Amino acid sequence: MSSVIDEIKSKLDIIDVLSEYIQLKQAGANFRAVCPFHREKTPSFFISPERQIWHCFGCGKGGDIFGFIREIEGVEFPEALRILAQRAGVKIEKYNQAEVSQKTKLQDICSISAKFYHKILLESSSAEKARQYLKERELSQKTIAEFQLGFAPEKGNLLLEFLSKRGYKPAEIEASGMIIKSTHQSSYYDRFRNRIMFPIFNLFGQVVGFTGRVMPAFAEATVGRPGEEKNKEIAKYINTPETQIYSKSRVLYGLDKAKLEAKLQNSVILVEGNMDVIACHQFGTKNVVCTSGTALTSEQIKLLKRYTPNIILAFDVDLAGQNATQRGIDLLLQEDLNVKILNLLSGKDPDECIRKTPEVWQKAIKEPLPIMEYYFSSAIARVSPDSKTLSIENKKQVSQILLPFIAKLGSPVEQGLWVKKLSNDLDISETSLHDALKKIKLPKKNKEEDKSEINEKPSSEEQVGDMLLGLILKYPEKGEIASKLIFDMFIRPRAQTLAKIIKECYIKNNKIEVDQIKEALKDKDSEYIDFLFFLVEKEFAGQKDKEIEKEFNNLFRILKKRHLERRREKVMLELKEAEKNKDKEMVEKIIREITELSHEINICDHS
Repeated sequence: MSSVIDEIKSKLDIIDVLSEYIQLKQAGANFRAVCPFHREKTPSFFISPERQIWHCFGCGKGGDIFGFIREIEGVEFPEALRILAQRAGVKIEKYNQAEVSQKTKLQDICSISAKFYHKILLESSSAEKARQYLKERELSQKTIAEFQLGFAPEKGNLLLEFLSKRGYKPAEIEASGMIIKSTHQSSYYDRFRNRIMFPIFNLFGQVVGFTGRVMPAFAEATVGRPGEEKNKEIAKYINTPETQIYSKSRVLYGLDKAKLEAKLQNSVILVEGNMDVIACHQFGTKNVVCTSGTALTSEQIKLLKRYTPNIILAFDVDLAGQNATQRGIDLLLQEDLNVKILNLLSGKDPDECIRKTPEVWQKAIKEPLPIMEYYFSSAIARVSPDSKTLSIENKKQVSQILLPFIAKLGSPVEQGLWVKKLSNDLDISETSLHDALKKIKLPKKNKEEDKSEINEKPSSEEQVGDMLLGLILKYPEKGEIASKLIFDMFIRPRAQTLAKIIKECYIKNNKIEVDQIKEALKDKDSEYIDFLFFLVEKEFAGQKDKEIEKEFNNLFRILKKRHLERRREKVMLELKEAEKNKDKEMVEKIIREITELSHEINICDHS
């Protein structure tokens, strides 16, 4: 297995892999980014091309490409291995069955199901009407293949039979969301029947779920399934339920194909349905995604923020602000994203607009309207047909409509700009509008979402210790200070262990041997070593030899002083105990030690 891992690492560059998920900026020899694993505004996430590792100085997470994929995708090592092997073009001949997790099996089931349904769509006579429907929607064979569209026949257990022959158990297939247990609990049947199938892919192009659209003619029919009532109304769309590999609030349909284009265009277009995404993609607009059976969620917004801060909406926006669409827009605004809206004068949706009037679509995507400008024009048009002669009551109504939207903006500066515009448009003083703005109560944020994930930041003293050890490793030629290290100067056990190994190495060889130190650690704390190198590169990049030497002495002095102060505090407690016990000899001994410690602390202060 290690040879496969090494081969994958040799073929993949960490910068290429991580740049598909987050926006990277070069910082000297390294790259930095806003961490995708905790909320922050100042980038503290660093990537080293030289060592092919990453580390966040905010939340403390770090590792190689496998560790990143595990964190970002929420998968175990076997899934991360498969994702990266597929990207690297490395074939994994055989899996150790003990390493194949439940998630891996579910992904296999979904992948096989997608191929099964796709083959039926292309070849089965039962899919003739489905093929005709897609032809009427002007989808090319290339697009159908690229999105792996399929067809689920009306017969109730074709997929179940097919997967069972491949060795999958009914319980495993049920866990993937592809089949349903009947009411009587004695049998299973396929979840999707007589539906055009839209596989849902994760960011690496793996099938994790499905959306099934009922055939138009079939939607009006009635059907009875095992354990279900007859004559039950058929839903137009149904989705895979929540599973271990599919969470509809964390997935955006089409993002696997749109992510690179979103970075190139520095924008992403949000549409309402799967067919809108597919039509846009086919006709050349590839930075397009949609949600899968859910309103826009904070998790989906975090996904979008990895690629661009510019979000363009291609669907109707309800000015009343009471629907789920508006709540999603509020989340976008609160995240300080640049939200715009397309002005589609022709066609009820992007799919129809592109097919009937492509010139309108091209003009719209080139000139999207900022969402607040849309709100302003819509609010004024709503209360009065003549925007130039607004009555006092009209102005009151407009301000009541617009102030709540302004209040939801994440940037106070942007709030001020829109208040100024509202003041000018309505001829109302900014002061009175700001006063009214302060009175608007916004819904409280979810406490769990608002919690910072930085729960275990190292203290300043711990950071000083890390920087000293990092400098010793980074500049071993200046490591003579290692002979003076005191293990208790370092607070955390792993720092104490490393300090002990460094000191022993120096005393034995009269110099610092980094490879020997790493070997002595026996790989049990290699991530800590990587972190220390990152820390030094981050804090001391570009400094000259004399400055580095000064840093060595300064950090050592700080640590030694704090160590002496801790010792003095401890001895002071011992003095109280000795005085309580009236032990004069011990009192005198402790006082002498306190005097010596105070003298050494004074030397540290003036050195």
